[in-house]
Amino acid sequence: MTLPTLNLIGPGRLGRTLARLWQQAGLVQVQDLIGRHPDHTQQAIAFIGAGQAASLAMLRPATLTLLATPDDCLADWAEQLAATATLRAQDVVFHCSGALPSSVLDSVRRRGAYVASVHPLTSFAEPALAVQQFAGSYCACEGDAAALAQLGPLFDAIGARRFAVDPAGKTLYHAGAVLACNDLVALMEAALRCMAGAGVERSQAWAALRPLIDGTLRNLDQLAPSAALTGPVARGDAAAVARQLAATRDLDVRTADTYRSLGLLACELAAAKAEHAPSSTQLAAIRQALGEAA
Repeated sequence: MTLPTLNLIGPGRLGRTLARLWQQAGLVQVQDLIGRHPDHTQQAIAFIGAGQAASLAMLRPATLTLLATPDDCLADWAEQLAATATLRAQDVVFHCSGALPSSVLDSVRRRGAYVASVHPLTSFAEPALAVQQFAGSYCACEGDAAALAQLGPLFDAIGARRFAVDPAGKTLYHAGAVLACNDLVALMEAALRCMAGAGVERSQAWAALRPLIDGTLRNLDQLAPSAALTGPVARGDAAAVARQLAATRDLDVRTADTYRSLGLLACELAAAKAEHAPSSTQLAAIRQALGEAA
């Protein structure tokens, strides 16, 4: 059986991770790689275990082309690819951006290629770890049916769990992913700063907070957010909220802003509790303490 060929434009952390997974599983033959820096491209080739460096002029036709460039370069690279003789009708060109729809590749679609977007909801901070941890990752998919018909089995074979996303809502979808992943890191930093302000060393603070975080996530696996909410807002304790907001203001204005914004969202969840919900009077006092206008 002839394997589908894969060209990779942008051999960064995500691109080289997926290429290695597919190459090592015998699912594709990695062919040509285009990168901005020769050394970086050679490192990607060594990591993948296949492929060769190329330029756009040297690029050979491939069944699949992954554009793994920064988001603001995707449309330009699609236009450049569409202007070459390399691209053939019914080739598949896809990207893995969470923020942009597959339509950003319309220039190659007009040449007869099929396009898609498959966004893995996982971290690619370190490719060697990402290769080990990718199985079980959820992937948001949209695009041409013919493209997804070819890409779906490739992602399934490396352990992906695919789901559909509305391309018109990709910005909100990605905002949700950013809040859950990137902003979670920032939130943990805010929590550690608060603990440090109380004289708790960061390593000790993280060791103490981690079981609390894990328990909260387990609760969210089983309960709706409103039912999983605990703490001073859930209890209707406006005095505690006011004291904590004042303390965070003394520490760091950004941490205070974070506390305030999340506290107001927590008020919405507390009001939706089916059992043991704080009274409307208690919630009004909390909102006032958080500085929300009446």
